[in-house]
Amino acid sequence: MPLTRNTRKAFIAFLIFDLLLAIWLAYLFLLREEVGDINQLRELGATRYPEPLPVTAFSLTAEDGKVFTAENLLDHWSLVFFGFTSCPDVCPLTLEELASFSGRYGEMDAEDPLQVVFVTVDPEHDGVTEVAEYMTRFDEGFTGLTGSPEAITALASDFFVHFSTDNETGNHSGHKGGLSSRFDMSSPTREERLISHNSHLSVVNPAGQLHAVIRPPVRSETLLEVFPQLIQDW
Repeated sequence: MPLTRNTRKAFIAFLIFDLLLAIWLAYLFLLREEVGDINQLRELGATRYPEPLPVTAFSLTAEDGKVFTAENLLDHWSLVFFGFTSCPDVCPLTLEELASFSGRYGEMDAEDPLQVVFVTVDPEHDGVTEVAEYMTRFDEGFTGLTGSPEAITALASDFFVHFSTDNETGNHSGHKGGLSSRFDMSSPTREERLISHNSHLSVVNPAGQLHAVIRPPVRSETLLEVFPQLIQDW
């Protein structure tokens, strides 16, 4: 029995409505999954930026004496941490956790190459020699950077890292407590410096953009869980 014009119009209207409803339901499903992913990352102490942020061109010196620029952040993932070699607690603890994570990540035969970058916030005392020696305490594959105070301050700003120096003895923000003699960085000939600084971990994508941030405390077990989620679908 042939359909009347009104019946055909009604049928087409129902098809369009059903299509729009399916699209809307799919959107809600994807939105719910995205919100779920965001909440899960937040529970693990990580935040992925909706749009990756650019990193301004810079030039620092690596522990091997070579120039390190923004181009060295391209074509692989990078975990960037700011600290200083005489840091009494947070810095060595974080770097040890990063060394543990880096080793286990490498054993996973992951497709995405990874580099760990340490940037000193105390260039007055942390030259190439000091940074190079410091890296060997954790992982010789780590990249340690130093440079002029102006260049480091500018780069730190791009990574939302603030730091300030206090030469008085005592605890300071982000570095409370103590460690075993294993991490005793003190030297009788070196002025004790207390530097307050943000201790979060920055994730840089292969395009050299700030992709995500991981809040302290940094733990290797958490990194093994959260890092694959941060880089998926890249």
